[in-house]
Amino acid sequence: MGSVLGRAIDEETGSVLGAVLGELEELSDEQIEAVAGAVLGAARRRHRHHARGEHPHPPPAPGLDGHGMHRPSWRGRELAPGVNEPGEGVVPLPLSPVQAGGIWSVATTLGTIQYTGQLQKPFKSKRLIATTQRVGATSSAIVQGLIFVGVDLNMAQITPVDLEGLGAPTAFDTGMSLMQAPPGVVVQILASLGGIPPSGLDSIFLSMFFLGHIVH
Repeated sequence: MGSVLGRAIDEETGSVLGAVLGELEELSDEQIEAVAGAVLGAARRRHRHHARGEHPHPPPAPGLDGHGMHRPSWRGRELAPGVNEPGEGVVPLPLSPVQAGGIWSVATTLGTIQYTGQLQKPFKSKRLIATTQRVGATSSAIVQGLIFVGVDLNMAQITPVDLEGLGAPTAFDTGMSLMQAPPGVVVQILASLGGIPPSGLDSIFLSMFFLGHIVH
């Protein structure tokens, strides 16, 4: 309600009606009822003021918050100062290696490294970013993996995919739409090497994270 009334005048066009109607389309039924009650109350108070020959306080100028201070546009979705409406954002979900710090080498002798991300907010993974750091001439094996959201395999077949190809930062049109998950669910990738593992002092380090939609 505060967001609607505070932005009743469109800063760009000066259209009161257009700004209000545009805001009302985004409100829930409860918020609509609250706005209607506030408008009705304001109309009654104004009628009483006019009947007494008084003048109500003028509305704040466009872009002001009612205290003479300019309100930045990114504060437009606040129910109250410091209290945001439910919304959605796009944030990264880091995937941390459980074993060996995410490094394949002769010293680690690991076939599979588990990467996990523990959700603390509702989240839907959309884009994998995977990068590797390779040391030595024998570190040429590809890194492949299986993707899970909780206990559910989020792939069309139980066959590892090339994680570097899917998650390359320069890859085009590799966005996905994994299962959305509530807080507490673990998003994980079981990563392994496809090919001959590094020998000697050579090694392969893999770093990964998901970009996705979060509810806040």
